[in-house]
Amino acid sequence: MHIRYTLADIKKTFPTIFYDRGLSIYEQHKVQHVGYDDNNNLLLGEVQGSRALPYHQRISLQMRNGKLIIDGACDCPIGRNCKHVIAALIHTLHTPPANEQDLQPITLKSIIPAQKSTYTAQNWLAQIDEALAEVDAPEYPPHEAYRLIYVLAPAMYGSGLTVRLMRSRLKKDGGFGKAMRYTQFFEVALGRGGSVASELDRKLCARIFQSNPLSPSDPKITGAHSGELLHDIISSSRACWQDSESPTLSLGETRECELNWIADEEGNQQLSVPLDANEIVLPITPPWWLNTHTMQCGKLATGIPDHLASILVNSPAIPSEALTEVTHTLKQRLPNITLPEPQSLTTAHLDQVPPNPILILQEIAVNLNDHWKRRDDTSVHLLACAQIAFEYHGIRVNDYSTNASISRRKDNTRYTTVRDLQQEREFSKLIMTHTDLTQVDLLFPALALTKEQATTLSLAQPSDWLDFMIEDVPRLRELGWSVEMTDEFPYSVAEVGDEFSADIEESSGNDWFSLDLGIDVDGERISLLPILAQTFQQYSPDQIRELTNPNCDPKRKLVCMLPDKRMLALPLQRLQGILSVLVELFDGKHSLTVDGKLELSALHATRLAELEANARPRWLGGERLLALGQKLKDFTGIVPVPIPAGLNATLRGYQQEGLNWLQFLREYNLGGILADDMGLGKTLQTLAHVLVEKQAGRADRPSLVIAPTSLMFNWQAEAAKFTPDLKVLLLHGQERKQHFESVAQYDIVLTTYPLLARDKEFLTAQPFHLLILDEAHAIKNPKALSTQIVHQIQARHRLALTGTPMENHLGELWSLFHFLLPGLLGSADTFKRQFRNPIEKHEDKQRSVALAQRVKPFMLRRTKQQVVTELPPKTDIIRSCELIGAQRDLYESVRAVMQDKIRREIDSKGFKKSQIVILDALLKLRQVCCDPRLLKLPTAHRVQQSAKLEMLTSLLPDMIEEGRRVLLFSQFTSMLDLIEPELNSLKIPFVRLTGDTQDRATPVQQFQNGDVPLFLISLKAGGVGLNLTTADTVIHYDPWWNPAVEDQATGRAHRIGQLNPVFAYKLTTIGTVEEKIIKMQDRKRALAQGILGDEGVGVSAFSPDELISLFEPLN
Repeated sequence: MHIRYTLADIKKTFPTIFYDRGLSIYEQHKVQHVGYDDNNNLLLGEVQGSRALPYHQRISLQMRNGKLIIDGACDCPIGRNCKHVIAALIHTLHTPPANEQDLQPITLKSIIPAQKSTYTAQNWLAQIDEALAEVDAPEYPPHEAYRLIYVLAPAMYGSGLTVRLMRSRLKKDGGFGKAMRYTQFFEVALGRGGSVASELDRKLCARIFQSNPLSPSDPKITGAHSGELLHDIISSSRACWQDSESPTLSLGETRECELNWIADEEGNQQLSVPLDANEIVLPITPPWWLNTHTMQCGKLATGIPDHLASILVNSPAIPSEALTEVTHTLKQRLPNITLPEPQSLTTAHLDQVPPNPILILQEIAVNLNDHWKRRDDTSVHLLACAQIAFEYHGIRVNDYSTNASISRRKDNTRYTTVRDLQQEREFSKLIMTHTDLTQVDLLFPALALTKEQATTLSLAQPSDWLDFMIEDVPRLRELGWSVEMTDEFPYSVAEVGDEFSADIEESSGNDWFSLDLGIDVDGERISLLPILAQTFQQYSPDQIRELTNPNCDPKRKLVCMLPDKRMLALPLQRLQGILSVLVELFDGKHSLTVDGKLELSALHATRLAELEANARPRWLGGERLLALGQKLKDFTGIVPVPIPAGLNATLRGYQQEGLNWLQFLREYNLGGILADDMGLGKTLQTLAHVLVEKQAGRADRPSLVIAPTSLMFNWQAEAAKFTPDLKVLLLHGQERKQHFESVAQYDIVLTTYPLLARDKEFLTAQPFHLLILDEAHAIKNPKALSTQIVHQIQARHRLALTGTPMENHLGELWSLFHFLLPGLLGSADTFKRQFRNPIEKHEDKQRSVALAQRVKPFMLRRTKQQVVTELPPKTDIIRSCELIGAQRDLYESVRAVMQDKIRREIDSKGFKKSQIVILDALLKLRQVCCDPRLLKLPTAHRVQQSAKLEMLTSLLPDMIEEGRRVLLFSQFTSMLDLIEPELNSLKIPFVRLTGDTQDRATPVQQFQNGDVPLFLISLKAGGVGLNLTTADTVIHYDPWWNPAVEDQATGRAHRIGQLNPVFAYKLTTIGTVEEKIIKMQDRKRALAQGILGDEGVGVSAFSPDELISLFEPLN
């Protein structure tokens, strides 16, 4: 051989991975024969591969410009410079002939065995088998769900196209899912890419590698046959341009075209071909066109040899000054190719033109330099940056340009001027002194930047751009800078108009309305709600609270993103009037309709009034709702309601207002809480409301009242007293179900919370006019069964009565309004996030005020201090309860025994001599009424029920919650002993005074100083001689038979020095001796005095029949 080579030459020519595989084949002794063709400097080899017959190699050795060129062809699937070629080259080095004379020229004929025809036939048949196997074999295994995607892009350096392999799941519609980088490029080329790589992929990757063998880490399509390779890659229907998520490339027509000189804006000219919009020339051989919009591409037929055409159509822009010389040189070097003449331009010079500074905000694509990235990493990063430019009378130049003079073409004239470099430097200094912009190559040394990219400016953090756009850009404009933004710049800030608009659309039923808030952005109306909703999702609850803080920085802006990626900087101080309302109305993505509107129930009309007061938007529609919102906000325009005929009571001023309010809620189909203090007449106002509804003809159904069992008889008594025209049905006791069919005949139906579960089927099936919950805090637990049942009861209007809408936490208030007005306070989770946590955990006063404003229109609460001028000095209130169960049985047993005993005593001794027996009998019955445990009988001690004690423990917490100062009197000190444990379990602090108390001053002082809210007093020990003017409530647990004694006890609070009205409660049991004695007090006051012998009056004041009536059985 005339040309010799070394192992180093082989390593230099081929990639390491191919060399290692070729060496492995050689070491496995798979090289069968190597000869040479001395005339053509060829090595001809046979190497055993994976098939039965060996592969054949034809290796050329050439010297060009003193450099050894090795190029080998092989009939294996790789086809060129494969591992078989390398193995043959290594074999030749390690098995040289003994001397040069022994080398015999080898021809192709000499290496074919004697049975030439047999060998050739076998080889030919083997090739047919391989071809058939390729056709018959499926391209992918049935289970393989992924495909390889070829992402093409212009090469960063030199000509050609880079290729990036991606792996993507194949969709049912033939499209591709999200692609991931696939780094095993060379494994695919070697046929080891796994099932995701088809035989076509193996061949394409092998050809891509062969196209650029000297740069194995940079897969690229280049060279003489790059056009053919591109054609085959696109034919796979798995090629994309620059991004794996863009549509796949498709083949278009071959275009015949001629080269032309095309002049740019500066007057420079470039040799290229005419292209349509969105079209570029691909730098391959031959050149191709690509439409980046339709993703079609095809060949360009220029009539010029392919290798020259691909260079000519990608010429640089030639300056006008050099154009004559360049065209002359082209004619000399390409004498056989006819090129067009450049355009003829005239030149005009502009003198002493001042520069105008321009800052161009843009986004550039950059890569990491080789030191910072993996070998297979070709990912592109996008970087926001700023480019300084200057404009001279319409002629623009970037600051990195070194040209002292610049030009601009207009039609056929080229205008030129000389730059004022000193003035340009002064402008550039302003950027450095007034902003944090820094040169990109200093900020990010890990980036591989072009010369032009290195001169751009950027900021250290992406978040810094928002401050730059909001604060620095206006300042630069004041300094004379023009600031421009490309479409790709990601931090564009839109201009905001001065006016908000509010568009309201009401539903046909007037129960719902949709709200849309708009703002002018760059002269276009933009819906603000979706933008704010998206912004709120990115903020924590603490950050949202900070947004609505009126003490925030007045210059602060709320930055939002528009759908087109522009940034919207809204002045926070101006926006707070809207935010304070909206932050409560919607909860992120779940609140808006498809068209970006907020759909609300009419009960949110008050929020419209707040929007009007805070932001004063331009309203479009919604006049009725705006009027309703104003009424709900400040109660203006609520029409007074005439007192209904048949109401046996004179309503005080605040009670008339309560009736007006109840009727107002009914008119607008709203629910509410009447939350007046205890004793201010909630029951009376409600009864008047029901009576108005009946007389107006609207109450064509009964109204249902649900209350604690202890209040059933109070409702009956109050209705009989104040509204006798209303027919009342009590559903209580074992026989209640027999009245179910006649419910519709009544105006008011009374039932209790404990009966809800038992009567659920009937109550949820029967429609009612009003559903009234007395002591409505009974449904404070939304998960309780009774709460869930009342939600299912059908009624036109719902009303809650309670003096304590909230006892422990705000969740109880939510439960009430969730029953009355579902949606007013949002879901439980929303309410917890927007109100409960901020108020209870962070003591957020803003949220507390906002919640109070939200519920204010639907909760009417008057304390006794607020209506003190309308109250009498003392109000007597009787609260009754019913004996049930074992307590009732015990009462009846004692009553029957004592009634018989008294009859026999009177018969034998006469009425006057029977006083001791009578007093003992009355005492025992009173003790059973108070608490069976007071009775000194074993059977009584086994009774665990005490209706009156249960009523007391239900009253006291509400009174204490309202701030009442309570005196609790009992004739029995042992009863006080039984009350004390109940108070301890309720955690109500108290002091006590009985006949055994040695230090009377201390408990009195503690109570008067406000240390405790409750004073337990035995009637005899504290009925006289005490001055307790801080008390405003007196409770007589066991009414004293002598009214004068009771009045003396009540007088401990109701006396000179008392500034507040006093409420005196008598706790009695229905149908017992207690109730009968109290009724007799009004009719015949001497009766009680006669029994006790007070003031010289004896039993002679009674008739025996009147006394015996006290012992009649319970009804």
